[in-house]
Amino acid sequence: MTLLTAYNQDVQRYFQGSYCNKIRKETILSTIEEKVFEMGKSFSHLFPNKRKQVLDEIIYLLSGMGICKIGAEKLAEKVGCSTRTVKSAVASIKETDQLIVGRLADGKAGKYIFVYKEHPNFNQILKEVFFLDLLPETPPIAPPSAPLVAPLQNAESVETVSLEGQKTSSNHINSFNSLQEKDIIQAVIEKDVQDSSQNRDEMRKKLQTYDVNEYQLMLFDRIMTFPFPESIKTVAGTIALRVGMDCDAKKVIQALKLLNKMAINMINGVEIRNIVAVFSEGMMNQRYVMVPKPIVQPPTVPKAPFYNWLEDRG
Repeated sequence: MTLLTAYNQDVQRYFQGSYCNKIRKETILSTIEEKVFEMGKSFSHLFPNKRKQVLDEIIYLLSGMGICKIGAEKLAEKVGCSTRTVKSAVASIKETDQLIVGRLADGKAGKYIFVYKEHPNFNQILKEVFFLDLLPETPPIAPPSAPLVAPLQNAESVETVSLEGQKTSSNHINSFNSLQEKDIIQAVIEKDVQDSSQNRDEMRKKLQTYDVNEYQLMLFDRIMTFPFPESIKTVAGTIALRVGMDCDAKKVIQALKLLNKMAINMINGVEIRNIVAVFSEGMMNQRYVMVPKPIVQPPTVPKAPFYNWLEDRG
């Protein structure tokens, strides 16, 4: 995107009567974190340690009128970091695509101008500060061209396929025209990944060996991080393969929601014998029927017969 510039006087008029709000700041931060996740990126990776503090300071300034101006040196002073860290934080902010990052064109040229895109004032700021009706379009990012690993259409166990003498990779799958052959290769790959289920790092390396895309790895990491039952984490590698190489941020969210429903059922005592098969069917049909938690009636306490001890005294 073209670097946007504005004049100090045009920016300054928005600061009159402006006030910042810590509660609004937290709301904006939560929204940005959610948007970053939906983009398939790690918020913690983009904003570690001091970078996160730089972002906090900027968002606090934006919580008033949706626009702020500040220099790298001033930000570094407020946070207690170097200007290099500030510049790294600004680069991460650009990756979120939630803020405009511009520059002052006069006076104290070089100062950053930040604008929050979701603020009610955004369209007005765009017209009165940058004199634009619309933001310049950013060229769309092409989807990954890696080969698609098709999920198995049946619930057959991968235990029936031997790995002896086999050396495969996801790149080989496109050379098979037979769906049956594709299923066999997919089963071999899944078994190879599943055999390393006792070691998370080893399982992750196996996934990378088969050229899975970044979203599949993200799904695997989320499964391992979230408090899912151990039986789900054990098959996390196979689940990451089953979502396919066309996996994107939307599919990651869909898969995590499905796994969460399955986990709730398991906690409520519902037995899921083949987690991978149920997951695959749920993703294919885009729905998973929740089994309601059984209602346990409290035990009834038998009533003791009434005894009139006053009459008995006579």
